[in-house]
Amino acid sequence: MHYIGVDSGGTKTTFTLFDDDLARVDTLRLGTTHFQQVGYDGMERLLAEGIDELVRRNDVGEFGVGFGIAGFGEEASVADRIRESVARVAGERPYTLMNDGEAALAASLALGDGIVLESGTGSIAFGICDGRVERCGGWGHQIGDEGSGWWIGKQLLAAFSRESDGRAPRGALHDVVMEGLGLAEEFDVIGYVRDDLADDRTKTAALSRLAARAAESGDPEAVAIFEAAAGELAELAVVLSRELFGRGEAGGLEGGAGEEPVAVTYAGGTYKVGELILGPLRAMLPAWCKLVDPAYDPDMGAVLLLRDRLG
Repeated sequence: MHYIGVDSGGTKTTFTLFDDDLARVDTLRLGTTHFQQVGYDGMERLLAEGIDELVRRNDVGEFGVGFGIAGFGEEASVADRIRESVARVAGERPYTLMNDGEAALAASLALGDGIVLESGTGSIAFGICDGRVERCGGWGHQIGDEGSGWWIGKQLLAAFSRESDGRAPRGALHDVVMEGLGLAEEFDVIGYVRDDLADDRTKTAALSRLAARAAESGDPEAVAIFEAAAGELAELAVVLSRELFGRGEAGGLEGGAGEEPVAVTYAGGTYKVGELILGPLRAMLPAWCKLVDPAYDPDMGAVLLLRDRLG
């Protein structure tokens, strides 16, 4: 039997075919299937297209599907619509459906206990302890999504404005933004935000690459953006380590000194910048948490749970 893992995020959707031993056979990437960006019909069409293409080009027989879908489980009406679409796409095949953050949790910790800090276009954290799952963050870009690629992009634009008018020393960030966005004048950024970004989460998140380039050049404002992002993500871990593992509660000695540290891992495109964000994140986590590398990529998470359910 084969398995198809679907990792649906705010920027792209990854479809991965695994064999019965969970070895990767083939991978396909399409655009986002987030319902807020492509609608429910667009989501269903793209999910079916990705699965059908993998099956066609690999001549797959019997298979199951693990769906990790961004936005699933946050609102009852949304969850119902996503369930209906996924059920039609899966048909008679075995499948499992969960939020993409839960899938990242299962994959990153190999079904073990701990916390995953997911940061891509948006941000959310999930934790699991003895089968109990809790989440923190994930309120969407209009309310939160602190520490996400979208958030970093917004901070970059704010820092550019400060460097442009002298509220902060002008550094590499100013030049990187001018060149990266093709601006002739500094105030052209206003039209760029209004007409090109147009509140598009994916395009705004893509600006995080410019922030990384400026930070790598040593711009203090850009470095501070990634340090602040790490702080926002570390706060999510602190909350979940308290709620799920009882660490850091009032009266506790360093939140449980002498006990095994809570495993904290990460998933999402924001972490492609490496130590720019992982370094400060490692430093900002409390003593009772330990940052560990993810065991598997997120596209395997829902498949691991489906395979476990099927025995």
